[in-house]
Amino acid sequence: MLGISGWFISATGLATAFGVGVFFNYLTPGAIIRFMAIVRTAGRYGEQVSAHNHLLSLLRTLRLWVWDQRVAKDAANLHEQSRGDLLQRLVSDLDQIIRWPLVVFLPWLYALVAYLAVAILAYVILPDLLWPLAIAGTFHVLVVPFVCGRIASHSVHVGQILGVHRRSRFVSLFSALITLTIRGHWKDYSQRLAQLDEKQRHTEMRIQQAVTLGRLLAYAVTILLLMSSILLLASTDPLSGRWVLISNVQGTWVVGYILSLLAVNELVLPLVQSFVAQGQSQVGLRRLNQLHHDALPQKVSSTDAIQRIECKEWRGFHGSSGMGNKVLDLTVESGEQVWVRGASGSGKSTLLASLAGDCLSSGNAFINNEPCELYNNLMYQTRLSYLPQSPYIFQQSIAANLLLGNPEASDETLWAALRAVALADWVKSLPNGLTTLLSFQGRNLSGGQRKRLALARLLLRKSPVLLLDEPFDGLDKATIETICHSLQNDYKPDILILVSHVGSRIGDSSRVIEL
Repeated sequence: MLGISGWFISATGLATAFGVGVFFNYLTPGAIIRFMAIVRTAGRYGEQVSAHNHLLSLLRTLRLWVWDQRVAKDAANLHEQSRGDLLQRLVSDLDQIIRWPLVVFLPWLYALVAYLAVAILAYVILPDLLWPLAIAGTFHVLVVPFVCGRIASHSVHVGQILGVHRRSRFVSLFSALITLTIRGHWKDYSQRLAQLDEKQRHTEMRIQQAVTLGRLLAYAVTILLLMSSILLLASTDPLSGRWVLISNVQGTWVVGYILSLLAVNELVLPLVQSFVAQGQSQVGLRRLNQLHHDALPQKVSSTDAIQRIECKEWRGFHGSSGMGNKVLDLTVESGEQVWVRGASGSGKSTLLASLAGDCLSSGNAFINNEPCELYNNLMYQTRLSYLPQSPYIFQQSIAANLLLGNPEASDETLWAALRAVALADWVKSLPNGLTTLLSFQGRNLSGGQRKRLALARLLLRKSPVLLLDEPFDGLDKATIETICHSLQNDYKPDILILVSHVGSRIGDSSRVIEL
């Protein structure tokens, strides 16, 4: 109502001016303006309800889209942005995008509807009023916003990018404040921050100058429209020399028309800064599109079963740090068991992850004597089972976690897998047994229980190749013996590659590779 209150003041002033020597109904202008105020207030509530509804719907859709893009992203580069950073960036970009319907589209729609309504009123009063009204509407709705956008659109984009960069700078500043102070780089960093502040100040000034120019032009168009309307509606009386309304035109409707023009002026003023929201929305869309990654092409292999794995000049490494194992040649035949040993930090886990196609690698790999790209090769990865040091446990029941390994497994099959990893007695002791709900990442389990549950899930797959990274870490000798017995009998794979610093019966009977 604050934006509408000026119309009532204008109504009072104009009613007083036109009331001199002209008789009209004072209720008509007030009724018109009050009706427009009610419509505007209802529209505001409608905007908020509709915006919140669409915002939540869009946020839900974009969250799923972002996770799809994260899946499509190269797995070795997932370290570049954490899930928390993605959510924060998503909310920030969405806040910019949602400005387009609220600050760009809806004000334009209101202005067009208002001009259409005033045009109907003008046609009823005097059809000749449509010409200046059409010209003013063209300038208000199209020309003035376009001119302002041309002047400051580049500054809006630069300002948005600088704002994002500046926020990230401040976040990194707080996280590295002690390091910057100790190493003496604080002054250099503060100078760069000051430069960013100065650049952003200049862009904000240019944007505000464009907005001010647009408002002045909009006011000028409104004043010219009012003057031209008065010239069309009134003429000089040759007898008295006074301005009087032309015949068949009632003063009541003239006042209502003048006040409607003032109301339209209030509606078109936000259009001069719509280019700011337009630029902000475009920057938000551009940042969201930067998250888009095309799905990686699947490397199809015609191999039905892996009988031989050969790696020449092979080195696995992590893309974030480049650290990995030393270059080596490795050959594993069907029926073999290999124990990879070495000092901490020698790259044992990285080597195993590269063989699983889970991290970057250099060198040449051959599967059944055929060249094969291991990294992110889903067809290859479906033929093996890989147990990392930190396996993922889902916030589901024990049975649901196990069924990921074999969705068709019966309860008896699940119990057999649990017995193979010495977890059956523990699960039976739980009140809900297999239906016991696990917490996020299995935090209500011990480290050994998490790893054995993940191993049981892998055993249910019965993959011909089994890669195990520290499966015996934190386990007692009896449990290790149970797992070894299972891997050498009921759940024996064609190829087993084991990384462990703990001795075991499997290790004693395996070929040893020292790193």
